[in-house]
Amino acid sequence: MAFQIYIVLLWCLLGSAVFSISSNSFAKRSSLGALRSLHRRTANDTSIDDVDPLTILYPEHNLSVPIDHFHNDTKYFPHSNVSFPLRYWFDASFYKPGGPIIVLQSGETSGVGRLPFLQKGIVNILAKATNGIGVILEHRYYGTSFPTPDLSTENLRFLTTEQALADMAFFAQNVVFEGFEDVDLTPGRGAAWIAYGGSYAGAFVAFLRKVYPDVYWGAISSSGVTEAIWDFWRYYEPVREYGPPDCIDKHTKLINVVDNILINNTAYIPQLKKLFGLQDVL
Repeated sequence: MAFQIYIVLLWCLLGSAVFSISSNSFAKRSSLGALRSLHRRTANDTSIDDVDPLTILYPEHNLSVPIDHFHNDTKYFPHSNVSFPLRYWFDASFYKPGGPIIVLQSGETSGVGRLPFLQKGIVNILAKATNGIGVILEHRYYGTSFPTPDLSTENLRFLTTEQALADMAFFAQNVVFEGFEDVDLTPGRGAAWIAYGGSYAGAFVAFLRKVYPDVYWGAISSSGVTEAIWDFWRYYEPVREYGPPDCIDKHTKLINVVDNILINNTAYIPQLKKLFGLQDVL
């Protein structure tokens, strides 16, 4: 009986909190839905509803990149000689000879989610101001840039910042942008390459500039997380202190319910996990 009471309270609190978030984001979804509906009415492909409009504006491209850049490092054993397609997008509408190549590192998400930066965000602003080419580069193991067939522990050995940094250096040294086959854009000789990233990607481009200074002329690190903290509970403190009081109160009660089960009523943990579809997770 006690567990049922916990669950009822849990769902009541969760439902109340989610409702406020959902209602606020409805307008944004409706706006995007209207744009997609317009595309549907003008195309025969009924799958257009699942396509981000910006992927139509910016076609995707792929560069074949080595899975393993470090064959002398034992931590990547067994080594691989195979390559994988690293996805990217670019906009050269502002380019003039002598302009830089500005590459936004997508970080820990699909590169599709970074396309707004190419359309009207920081990459667009920088490319326009410098007569450069704007690029969105996807990170290995995200989006479609998968070097391995699955996420087994063995295959995750290639998911390191070191390997991803090498991807970005390899990209600058080897990519040929469509329409620029006869233009020398090689780092240092043909064009200045500048990396941009935020949060994890911010730290990433700072490391990139340090490790590959001969490839990337500069890097802009926005909110770069250059220090890894294992248990950074303070991350949410500003939200708890300054968020909407009613919403924070509900979330606090919800956390207390779950914590009480996990700490004081451990017999109910399997049922709690099943409630969230986690019954097969150890």
